[in-house]
Amino acid sequence: MSQSGKRDAKVPAAEMTAMLIIFVATNAFLTYPRYISFSAYEAAWMEPIFSGALTLALFYLVEWIMRKYFQNLDIVEIAKEVFGRFGAICIALLFALYFLCSTAAVMREFTENVVSTVLPSTPLLLVGAVFMFAVGYIAYAGIEGICRTAFIFLPILLVGLVGVCLMTVNWWRPYLLLPLWGTGPMRVIMGAMQYSSIFANVLLLTIIFPHVNNPRKMRRIGAVSIIVSTLLLVFLVLSYHMVFPAAETGKTSFALYRLARMIHMGPFFQRLESIFIFLWVTAATVRMAVTMWGSAYLLSKAFSWPTYRPAVPAIVLLSFSLGMWPQNWMDVIEFDGTYLLKWGWIVVFAIPVAVLLSGWLKRSRRRSRRVRHV
Repeated sequence: MSQSGKRDAKVPAAEMTAMLIIFVATNAFLTYPRYISFSAYEAAWMEPIFSGALTLALFYLVEWIMRKYFQNLDIVEIAKEVFGRFGAICIALLFALYFLCSTAAVMREFTENVVSTVLPSTPLLLVGAVFMFAVGYIAYAGIEGICRTAFIFLPILLVGLVGVCLMTVNWWRPYLLLPLWGTGPMRVIMGAMQYSSIFANVLLLTIIFPHVNNPRKMRRIGAVSIIVSTLLLVFLVLSYHMVFPAAETGKTSFALYRLARMIHMGPFFQRLESIFIFLWVTAATVRMAVTMWGSAYLLSKAFSWPTYRPAVPAIVLLSFSLGMWPQNWMDVIEFDGTYLLKWGWIVVFAIPVAVLLSGWLKRSRRRSRRVRHV
Protein backbone atom coordinates (compact mmCIF):
# COMPACT_ATOMS: atom_id res chain seq x y z
CA MET A 1 0.00 0.00 0.00
CA SER A 2 1.32 3.41 -0.88
CA GLN A 3 2.22 6.05 1.62
CA SER A 4 -0.72 8.14 0.58
CA GLY A 5 -2.94 5.16 1.00
CA LYS A 6 -1.75 4.69 4.52
CA ARG A 7 -2.50 8.36 5.15
CA ASP A 8 -6.21 7.65 4.52
CA ALA A 9 -6.32 5.15 7.40
CA LYS A 10 -7.10 7.08 10.58
CA VAL A 11 -6.65 5.99 14.20
CA PRO A 12 -9.49 6.57 16.71
CA ALA A 13 -8.79 8.79 19.70
CA ALA A 14 -9.14 6.01 22.30
CA GLU A 15 -6.61 3.77 20.55
CA MET A 16 -4.14 6.62 20.09
CA THR A 17 -4.47 7.51 23.78
CA ALA A 18 -3.80 3.92 24.81
CA MET A 19 -0.66 3.80 22.67
CA LEU A 20 0.74 7.02 24.17
CA ILE A 21 0.00 5.87 27.73
CA ILE A 22 1.79 2.56 27.23
CA PHE A 23 4.70 4.27 25.48
CA VAL A 24 5.41 6.48 28.50
CA ALA A 25 4.34 4.11 31.29
CA THR A 26 6.70 1.39 30.01
CA ASN A 27 9.56 3.46 31.46
CA ALA A 28 8.39 2.24 34.88
CA PHE A 29 9.80 -1.17 33.92
CA LEU A 30 13.11 0.23 32.69
CA THR A 31 15.90 2.28 34.27
CA TYR A 32 13.96 5.53 34.68
CA PRO A 33 13.18 4.94 38.41
CA ARG A 34 16.86 4.23 39.00
CA TYR A 35 18.06 7.56 37.63
CA ILE A 36 15.43 9.80 39.20
CA SER A 37 15.97 8.05 42.53
CA PHE A 38 19.66 8.73 42.27
CA SER A 39 19.13 12.42 41.44
CA ALA A 40 16.34 13.31 43.89
CA TYR A 41 16.37 10.53 46.52
CA GLU A 42 13.19 10.82 48.64
CA ALA A 43 11.68 13.40 46.27
CA ALA A 44 12.05 11.23 43.16
CA TRP A 45 8.26 10.97 42.89
CA MET A 46 8.13 14.72 42.18
CA GLU A 47 10.24 14.51 39.02
CA PRO A 48 7.56 12.82 36.85
CA ILE A 49 5.13 15.56 37.92
CA PHE A 50 7.42 18.37 36.75
CA SER A 51 8.36 16.47 33.59
CA GLY A 52 4.70 15.78 32.83
CA ALA A 53 3.75 19.43 33.36
CA LEU A 54 6.51 20.58 30.99
CA THR A 55 5.47 18.01 28.40
CA LEU A 56 1.82 19.00 28.64
CA ALA A 57 2.62 22.70 28.06
CA LEU A 58 4.82 21.91 25.04
CA PHE A 59 2.24 19.46 23.73
CA TYR A 60 -0.46 22.15 23.77
CA LEU A 61 1.88 24.57 21.98
CA VAL A 62 2.86 22.07 19.27
CA GLU A 63 -0.72 20.86 18.82
CA TRP A 64 -1.97 24.43 18.35
CA ILE A 65 0.69 25.24 15.76
CA MET A 66 0.10 22.03 13.78
CA ARG A 67 -3.69 22.29 13.91
CA LYS A 68 -3.71 25.94 12.80
CA TYR A 69 -0.84 26.06 10.29
CA PHE A 70 0.24 22.50 9.36
CA GLN A 71 -2.87 20.35 9.32
CA ASN A 72 -2.36 16.98 7.59
CA LEU A 73 1.44 17.48 7.61
CA ASP A 74 4.07 15.65 9.64
CA ILE A 75 7.44 16.84 10.92
CA VAL A 76 9.35 15.76 7.80
CA GLU A 77 7.00 17.61 5.45
CA ILE A 78 7.18 20.72 7.64
CA ALA A 79 10.99 20.51 7.69
CA LYS A 80 11.03 20.30 3.87
CA GLU A 81 9.00 23.48 3.70
CA VAL A 82 11.30 25.31 6.14
CA PHE A 83 14.80 23.92 5.47
CA GLY A 84 14.47 22.27 2.08
CA ARG A 85 14.85 18.62 1.14
CA PHE A 86 18.41 18.21 2.45
CA GLY A 87 17.56 19.76 5.82
CA ALA A 88 14.49 17.57 6.13
CA ILE A 89 16.55 14.44 5.41
CA CYS A 90 19.06 15.38 8.14
CA ILE A 91 16.29 15.95 10.68
CA ALA A 92 14.49 12.74 9.74
CA LEU A 93 17.73 10.74 10.01
CA LEU A 94 18.37 12.18 13.48
CA PHE A 95 14.90 11.21 14.71
CA ALA A 96 15.16 7.78 13.06
CA LEU A 97 18.55 7.18 14.72
CA TYR A 98 17.12 8.14 18.11
CA PHE A 99 14.24 5.70 17.68
CA LEU A 100 16.63 3.00 16.47
CA CYS A 101 18.90 3.36 19.51
CA SER A 102 15.89 3.42 21.82
CA THR A 103 14.56 0.20 20.27
CA ALA A 104 17.92 -1.53 20.64
CA ALA A 105 18.36 -0.42 24.27
CA VAL A 106 14.85 -1.48 25.34
CA MET A 107 15.22 -4.82 23.56
CA ARG A 108 18.47 -5.64 25.38
CA GLU A 109 17.22 -4.48 28.78
CA PHE A 110 14.00 -6.48 28.63
CA THR A 111 15.73 -9.52 27.17
CA GLU A 112 18.26 -9.51 29.99
CA ASN A 113 15.46 -9.13 32.51
CA VAL A 114 13.52 -12.08 31.11
CA VAL A 115 16.58 -14.34 30.90
CA SER A 116 17.80 -13.49 34.40
CA THR A 117 14.40 -13.99 36.03
CA VAL A 118 12.20 -16.60 34.33
CA LEU A 119 14.33 -18.20 31.56
CA PRO A 120 17.84 -18.57 33.01
CA SER A 121 18.74 -21.55 30.80
CA THR A 122 17.57 -20.02 27.53
CA PRO A 123 20.19 -18.39 25.27
CA LEU A 124 20.01 -14.61 25.23
CA LEU A 125 20.11 -14.49 21.43
CA LEU A 126 17.10 -16.79 21.13
CA VAL A 127 14.95 -14.70 23.50
CA GLY A 128 16.02 -11.51 21.75
CA ALA A 129 15.28 -12.95 18.30
CA VAL A 130 11.76 -14.03 19.29
CA PHE A 131 11.20 -10.66 20.91
CA MET A 132 12.27 -8.73 17.81
CA PHE A 133 10.20 -10.95 15.50
CA ALA A 134 7.05 -10.06 17.46
CA VAL A 135 7.95 -6.38 17.48
CA GLY A 136 8.66 -6.36 13.75
CA TYR A 137 5.36 -8.10 12.99
CA ILE A 138 3.37 -5.46 14.88
CA ALA A 139 5.40 -2.59 13.41
CA TYR A 140 4.82 -3.96 9.90
CA ALA A 141 1.06 -3.64 10.49
CA GLY A 142 1.47 0.12 10.86
CA ILE A 143 0.37 2.67 13.40
CA GLU A 144 -3.22 1.41 13.19
CA GLY A 145 -2.24 -2.12 14.24
CA ILE A 146 0.05 -0.82 16.98
CA CYS A 147 -2.65 1.39 18.48
CA ARG A 148 -5.24 -1.39 18.37
CA THR A 149 -2.82 -3.72 20.14
CA ALA A 150 -2.16 -1.07 22.77
CA PHE A 151 -5.90 -0.52 23.24
CA ILE A 152 -6.42 -4.24 23.91
CA PHE A 153 -3.58 -4.62 26.41
CA LEU A 154 -3.88 -1.29 28.23
CA PRO A 155 -6.50 -2.45 30.80
CA ILE A 156 -4.43 -5.54 31.62
CA LEU A 157 -1.30 -3.41 31.96
CA LEU A 158 -3.03 -0.89 34.23
CA VAL A 159 -4.35 -3.64 36.50
CA GLY A 160 -0.93 -5.27 36.68
CA LEU A 161 0.99 -2.07 37.34
CA VAL A 162 -1.39 -0.79 40.01
CA GLY A 163 -1.70 -4.29 41.46
CA VAL A 164 2.05 -4.59 42.02
CA CYS A 165 2.03 -1.35 44.01
CA LEU A 166 -1.08 -2.15 46.06
CA MET A 167 0.02 -5.70 46.91
CA THR A 168 3.09 -4.32 48.68
CA VAL A 169 1.00 -2.12 50.98
CA ASN A 170 2.00 -4.27 53.98
CA TRP A 171 5.61 -3.18 53.36
CA TRP A 172 4.90 0.55 53.05
CA ARG A 173 6.77 2.84 55.45
CA PRO A 174 5.73 6.45 54.63
CA TYR A 175 8.48 7.95 56.79
CA LEU A 176 10.99 6.84 54.14
CA LEU A 177 9.65 9.67 51.94
CA LEU A 178 11.19 12.25 54.29
CA PRO A 179 12.79 14.75 53.92
CA LEU A 180 10.12 15.95 51.51
CA TRP A 181 12.39 17.64 48.96
CA GLY A 182 15.10 14.98 49.04
CA THR A 183 18.27 16.44 47.59
CA GLY A 184 16.70 19.90 47.30
CA PRO A 185 14.26 21.74 45.01
CA MET A 186 16.90 22.70 42.44
CA ARG A 187 18.16 19.14 42.05
CA VAL A 188 14.59 17.89 41.69
CA ILE A 189 13.73 20.44 38.99
CA MET A 190 17.00 19.88 37.12
CA GLY A 191 16.50 16.11 37.25
CA ALA A 192 12.94 16.49 35.97
CA MET A 193 14.21 18.49 32.99
CA GLN A 194 17.11 16.13 32.29
CA TYR A 195 14.99 12.97 32.32
CA SER A 196 11.89 14.46 30.71
CA SER A 197 12.74 12.67 27.46
CA ILE A 198 10.66 9.68 28.59
CA PHE A 199 7.64 11.80 27.62
CA ALA A 200 8.15 11.55 23.88
CA ASN A 201 4.57 12.71 23.26
CA VAL A 202 5.68 15.93 21.58
CA LEU A 203 7.89 14.16 19.02
CA LEU A 204 5.28 11.47 18.44
CA LEU A 205 2.61 14.15 17.95
CA THR A 206 4.57 15.70 15.08
CA ILE A 207 4.75 12.27 13.40
CA ILE A 208 1.31 10.80 14.02
CA PHE A 209 -0.75 14.00 13.69
CA PRO A 210 -1.90 13.23 10.10
CA HIS A 211 -3.02 9.75 11.21
CA VAL A 212 -5.47 10.87 13.89
CA ASN A 213 -9.11 10.25 13.06
CA ASN A 214 -10.21 13.64 14.41
CA PRO A 215 -7.36 16.19 14.82
CA ARG A 216 -9.59 18.31 17.06
CA LYS A 217 -9.39 15.56 19.69
CA MET A 218 -5.60 15.60 19.72
CA ARG A 219 -5.46 18.05 22.62
CA ARG A 220 -7.61 15.75 24.76
CA ILE A 221 -5.57 12.73 23.64
CA GLY A 222 -2.38 14.45 24.78
CA ALA A 223 -3.84 15.62 28.08
CA VAL A 224 -5.28 12.22 29.04
CA SER A 225 -2.19 10.25 28.00
CA ILE A 226 0.28 12.56 29.76
CA ILE A 227 -1.76 12.85 32.97
CA VAL A 228 -2.49 9.11 33.25
CA SER A 229 1.10 8.05 32.53
CA THR A 230 2.40 10.67 34.99
CA LEU A 231 0.09 9.40 37.73
CA LEU A 232 1.22 5.81 37.07
CA LEU A 233 4.89 6.75 37.33
CA VAL A 234 4.31 8.80 40.49
CA PHE A 235 2.36 5.96 42.13
CA LEU A 236 5.09 3.46 41.27
CA VAL A 237 7.93 5.63 42.58
CA LEU A 238 5.99 6.47 45.75
CA SER A 239 5.32 2.78 46.43
CA TYR A 240 8.90 1.88 45.66
CA HIS A 241 10.35 4.51 47.99
CA MET A 242 7.99 3.52 50.80
CA VAL A 243 9.37 -0.02 50.63
CA PHE A 244 13.08 0.58 50.00
CA PRO A 245 15.27 3.38 51.42
CA ALA A 246 16.29 6.11 48.99
CA ALA A 247 19.98 5.23 49.32
CA GLU A 248 19.27 1.78 47.85
CA THR A 249 16.80 2.71 45.12
CA GLY A 250 19.40 4.37 42.92
CA LYS A 251 21.34 1.11 42.70
CA THR A 252 18.54 -1.04 41.28
CA SER A 253 18.11 -1.39 37.53
CA PHE A 254 14.58 -2.85 37.50
CA ALA A 255 12.61 -1.24 40.31
CA LEU A 256 9.24 -2.76 39.46
CA TYR A 257 10.60 -6.30 39.38
CA ARG A 258 12.25 -5.79 42.76
CA LEU A 259 8.96 -4.44 44.08
CA ALA A 260 7.04 -7.43 42.70
CA ARG A 261 9.36 -9.83 44.52
CA MET A 262 8.29 -8.26 47.81
CA ILE A 263 4.66 -9.34 47.37
CA HIS A 264 3.77 -11.64 50.26
CA MET A 265 0.09 -11.73 51.21
CA GLY A 266 -0.31 -15.12 52.79
CA PRO A 267 0.89 -18.51 51.51
CA PHE A 268 -0.97 -18.24 48.19
CA PHE A 269 0.01 -14.71 47.14
CA GLN A 270 3.76 -14.53 46.87
CA ARG A 271 6.49 -14.76 44.21
CA LEU A 272 4.14 -13.36 41.56
CA GLU A 273 6.87 -11.65 39.56
CA SER A 274 6.77 -14.35 36.86
CA ILE A 275 3.16 -13.40 36.07
CA PHE A 276 4.00 -9.71 35.84
CA ILE A 277 6.93 -10.41 33.51
CA PHE A 278 4.37 -11.25 30.80
CA LEU A 279 2.71 -7.86 31.25
CA TRP A 280 6.01 -6.02 31.11
CA VAL A 281 7.16 -7.82 27.96
CA THR A 282 3.81 -7.02 26.30
CA ALA A 283 4.19 -3.33 27.15
CA ALA A 284 7.77 -3.33 25.87
CA THR A 285 6.64 -4.93 22.62
CA VAL A 286 4.15 -2.12 22.01
CA ARG A 287 6.69 0.56 22.86
CA MET A 288 9.36 -0.92 20.60
CA ALA A 289 6.84 -1.33 17.79
CA VAL A 290 6.12 2.41 18.00
CA THR A 291 9.79 3.39 17.82
CA MET A 292 10.46 0.88 15.04
CA TRP A 293 7.50 2.08 13.00
CA GLY A 294 8.52 5.68 13.64
CA SER A 295 12.04 5.04 12.39
CA ALA A 296 10.80 3.30 9.22
CA TYR A 297 8.14 5.95 8.59
CA LEU A 298 10.59 8.83 8.95
CA LEU A 299 13.03 7.22 6.53
CA SER A 300 10.28 6.62 4.00
CA LYS A 301 9.12 10.23 4.20
CA ALA A 302 12.64 11.63 4.01
CA PHE A 303 13.60 9.67 0.89
CA SER A 304 10.12 9.72 -0.71
CA TRP A 305 9.61 5.96 -0.62
CA PRO A 306 6.11 4.78 -1.59
CA THR A 307 5.78 2.82 1.68
CA TYR A 308 7.68 2.31 4.94
CA ARG A 309 7.24 -1.48 5.09
CA PRO A 310 10.40 -2.61 3.24
CA ALA A 311 12.45 -0.76 5.86
CA VAL A 312 10.94 -2.68 8.79
CA PRO A 313 12.92 -5.97 8.36
CA ALA A 314 16.16 -4.01 7.98
CA ILE A 315 15.45 -2.00 11.14
CA VAL A 316 14.59 -5.22 13.00
CA LEU A 317 17.99 -6.71 12.15
CA LEU A 318 19.82 -3.47 12.83
CA SER A 319 18.12 -2.98 16.21
CA PHE A 320 18.85 -6.58 17.18
CA SER A 321 22.51 -6.23 16.20
CA LEU A 322 22.96 -2.95 18.05
CA GLY A 323 21.23 -4.29 21.15
CA MET A 324 23.40 -7.40 21.27
CA TRP A 325 26.63 -5.59 20.45
CA PRO A 326 27.63 -4.57 24.03
CA GLN A 327 29.31 -7.33 25.99
CA ASN A 328 27.15 -6.84 29.09
CA TRP A 329 23.85 -5.16 29.77
CA MET A 330 25.38 -2.67 32.24
CA ASP A 331 26.96 -0.95 29.23
CA VAL A 332 23.48 -0.69 27.70
CA ILE A 333 22.08 0.82 30.91
CA GLU A 334 24.93 3.31 31.03
CA PHE A 335 24.36 4.31 27.41
CA ASP A 336 20.62 4.59 27.97
CA GLY A 337 21.01 6.78 31.05
CA THR A 338 23.83 8.96 29.72
CA TYR A 339 22.59 9.66 26.20
CA LEU A 340 18.98 8.59 25.58
CA LEU A 341 17.57 9.73 28.94
CA LYS A 342 19.82 12.60 29.95
CA TRP A 343 20.18 14.28 26.54
CA GLY A 344 17.16 12.87 24.76
CA TRP A 345 15.15 16.03 25.51
CA ILE A 346 17.05 17.74 22.68
CA VAL A 347 15.58 15.29 20.16
CA VAL A 348 12.19 14.85 21.85
CA PHE A 349 11.44 18.51 22.65
CA ALA A 350 13.95 21.06 21.39
CA ILE A 351 14.28 20.10 17.72
CA PRO A 352 10.55 19.48 16.98
CA VAL A 353 9.57 22.74 18.69
CA ALA A 354 12.31 24.64 16.83
CA VAL A 355 11.19 23.23 13.46
CA LEU A 356 7.55 24.10 14.11
CA LEU A 357 8.34 27.62 15.35
CA SER A 358 10.49 28.21 12.28
CA GLY A 359 7.68 27.01 10.03
CA TRP A 360 5.17 29.16 11.89
CA LEU A 361 7.34 32.28 11.46
CA LYS A 362 7.90 31.51 7.79
CA ARG A 363 4.19 31.14 7.06
CA SER A 364 3.38 34.25 9.11
CA ARG A 365 5.83 36.28 7.02
CA ARG A 366 4.26 34.98 3.82
CA ARG A 367 0.82 36.03 5.01
CA SER A 368 2.03 39.49 5.97
CA ARG A 369 3.63 39.94 2.53
CA ARG A 370 0.41 38.92 0.80
CA VAL A 371 -1.53 41.43 2.88
CA ARG A 372 0.90 44.19 1.93
CA HIS A 373 0.62 43.35 -1.78
CA VAL A 374 -3.16 43.37 -1.55
